[in-house]
Amino acid sequence: MAGETETSGVAPPTVGEGRKSSRLADIVSGGIWLAIGFAIIVGSWRMDRLESQGVPWFTAPGLVPGVLGVLIALAALGIVLRALRRPAAPSSAMSTSDDSIAAHGEHVDTGFGGRALLTLALCLGFAIGLVGRVPFWIAAAIYLFLHIFLLQFPDRRERGQVGRGIVVAAIIALCASLAISTIFQDLFLVRLP
Repeated sequence: MAGETETSGVAPPTVGEGRKSSRLADIVSGGIWLAIGFAIIVGSWRMDRLESQGVPWFTAPGLVPGVLGVLIALAALGIVLRALRRPAAPSSAMSTSDDSIAAHGEHVDTGFGGRALLTLALCLGFAIGLVGRVPFWIAAAIYLFLHIFLLQFPDRRERGQVGRGIVVAAIIALCASLAISTIFQDLFLVRLP
């Protein structure tokens, strides 16, 4: 078996390589997120800026959603451009054999639905179960930790880095939650629940 891999000239897939999303899926999902980002930008631009009430531009209600819309649109554009630069799989890879698809690096990630449901559950748990019940920075830290750790868990487990995943997720979650709380409360003067 090992001789077959060497003679065929195809290297065995590395950890995580078999889960690369397809080029078409990246283009479609990137396009959807690009449309969502632009819709958010347009909606935030149309919001009342409260200039007649003397509200400074940096505290206008549409500023934060507008910035988030721009960031979503830029990330989506990056996904689409990366997918367009990636070569399409040769037509011989269109067979249903997982070995053939993985060999060309165009395996569609079958875990997308599970990750989407996990993300939805975490978001609902954050919004319904945590916000308003504990200080916001703690709620945000718990949500971010669980989101990062659980979504990275399969790859971390394959590489034997579960402990490192816990530490990285905890550091990012704590730093981000404190930064978010500080920025919104002290810079944007938004009272957080």
